[in-house]
Amino acid sequence: MSLMSFKSQVVDAATNKSKTETINYRTTYQDKEYKKQATVYVPAKYDNKKKHNIIYLMHGSTESGRDFYQDGNFKKILDKLNRVDKLKNTIVVFPTYYPNRSFVNSDYYRDRPLNKNFAKKELTKDLMPAVEKKYHTYAKTTDNEGFKESRRHRAFGGFSMGSITTWYVFENNLKYFHDFLPMAGDSWTIKPDGGAVASKRTASRLAESTDSRSFQILAAVGANDGTSGSMTPQIEAMWRLPEFNHQNLKYYTQKGGSHSPQSIGKQFEHYAGELFKK
Repeated sequence: MSLMSFKSQVVDAATNKSKTETINYRTTYQDKEYKKQATVYVPAKYDNKKKHNIIYLMHGSTESGRDFYQDGNFKKILDKLNRVDKLKNTIVVFPTYYPNRSFVNSDYYRDRPLNKNFAKKELTKDLMPAVEKKYHTYAKTTDNEGFKESRRHRAFGGFSMGSITTWYVFENNLKYFHDFLPMAGDSWTIKPDGGAVASKRTASRLAESTDSRSFQILAAVGANDGTSGSMTPQIEAMWRLPEFNHQNLKYYTQKGGSHSPQSIGKQFEHYAGELFKK
């Protein structure tokens, strides 16, 4: 083997491996600026000259994006999905909704304002521009128009309080996203635990947000996860409305699944092949 051939094989091997990177950005919460980071999965053979789909996946209570990425074993899952062409050439971003770790507490109900703020402000104004300026997605420009035009190639999902965030993103930013993966969490747009205690009003509020746009909701929960008690009545109430059907709103119950990042990784894997279908 020649030296040139050997070097070529080394380069090929390096480019065939995915990367885990960190992106830095700034955001403001309650008139105070914070420096934040998000973990980014960059697929093997990423090419900055080609367009890539993008998914934003949100952690649960007390976690960070990095924790969720590691605990859910997402690098291994995403590498596998790339190899079998179920989620090829897709960038996946794992942000954190806490402004910093001083906001972390054991009472997850107190996180609701943070989830809402992230969905309504931080996501589109700070995180998305930072990420999609660095990585080549389908957005021609990183402004409102660019994000609107590329919505079919952008998804948002999350676990537990990240799922609550996902429903807020659906309600407030459907113009920028087409696919949604709420996992192990209902919508709190009316009130906390709204999927259980205000299922009809919650479903109606979400229906009002659709504004005749196309979308795909891929909801999931573990069979042994108590949050099914809130998710199931909400999903059933949504199906009773004309805006939702079994094509644009799917609901998967993972056999043996629990309320854990590990189960969420499997639920994500279950739906991966259905993302970004036109």
